[in-house]
Amino acid sequence: MSETESDQNAPVTATIRLGADFEHPISAMWNAFADTGQRVQWGAPEGEEMVCDIDEFRPGGAIRARCGSPGVLEFVSTGLYCSLALERHIVTTETLTRDDEILSTAIITWTFTAIPTGTRVELVDQVVSFVGEGMIDGHRNGHDICLRQLGEFLSS
Repeated sequence: MSETESDQNAPVTATIRLGADFEHPISAMWNAFADTGQRVQWGAPEGEEMVCDIDEFRPGGAIRARCGSPGVLEFVSTGLYCSLALERHIVTTETLTRDDEILSTAIITWTFTAIPTGTRVELVDQVVSFVGEGMIDGHRNGHDICLRQLGEFLSS
C-alpha cells in the first residue's frame, strides 16, 4: 500500500462540543432521554426514522438502534451506557455501521445543569471516523439537529 492509500484509510478524529439552554426543568429533559418512546421522536433528523431494538437505560446497559431513510434504516448504532447519574449525566459508547462496515466509533457525554431559566444541556462527542471527514460532519450536524428537535419536542 502506498503512503497516499494509507493516508486515505487513516482514521479521522474529532472532539465535538455543543450545548443549548432549554426553558424546561431537568426532570423533563432527563425523561426525554430516559424514555425510549420520547427519544425516537426527537432523536432522528426530520424525514428520517429511528427504531430502538434494545435500550437498557442503566449503567452497563446495551443500546441498539437502526436509523436512516424510513423503511430502509440503513445505519445501525450499537453501544453501551457507560455511566448514568440521575438528572446529571449520560455517557455512552456508539459504533455506527452500514452494511456491516464500521463507519465510526464514539464516546458521547451528555450533561444536564440547572440554570435559572431551565436546563443547560451540553454534549461532548469524541468520535473516530473510519470513512473520512464527512462522518465527523455527520456527527456534528446530527447532534445539532437533535438538540434543536429536543427543544421543539418538549415545547410542543
